[in-house]
Amino acid sequence: CVFKNKYIWLVSVANFFVYTVRFAVLDWGPTMLMQFKHIEIRHAAGMVVAFEACGLMGALIGGRLTDRWLAGRAARMCLIYMILAGISVLVFWKVPVKSEILTTAMLGAIGFFVYGPQCLLAVTAANLATKRAAGTAVGLTSIFGYASTVLSGWGLGALVQRYGWDAAFQMLLMATIAGSLLFIAAWPAKAHGYED
Repeated sequence: CVFKNKYIWLVSVANFFVYTVRFAVLDWGPTMLMQFKHIEIRHAAGMVVAFEACGLMGALIGGRLTDRWLAGRAARMCLIYMILAGISVLVFWKVPVKSEILTTAMLGAIGFFVYGPQCLLAVTAANLATKRAAGTAVGLTSIFGYASTVLSGWGLGALVQRYGWDAAFQMLLMATIAGSLLFIAAWPAKAHGYED
């Protein structure tokens, strides 16, 4: 049963934090680039497209590595990616660069490492459930993922308005840490639960 499987709950709650980072950058990216990195709006929009494009590559590569090196244990790949996403957020936040190309590369790194878990989590939940309950498991992860918009949308906006962008980056860094801790807890999960 989906609701009795602790690993499905762990990856579902982790999805909340993955989506928090994803939606925060996607929704607030142009504003963040203009206000925090002092980039013109006409360039900022294109840089957010790079975030998405790198995310696509990260998802494809993450899936391939999971199948090839981790025998389908996607929660383990999600842990690796989430740690690297946290490092990418920290570098983007703390490393001062004036080059728009380097700024785009740093933003792309966040996308690369966030979209891996974002795509792998639904697969993880479906594989941990039985064939009959895969849809329910994916639905559960989705509820947590889309609930994150409260934090990444309204919450981040309120945080920036009151405390500035440093507070927003602290929140994103904490989201990557929380997600990583949940993936550590899910490390022992089987590749699939179809035989259970």
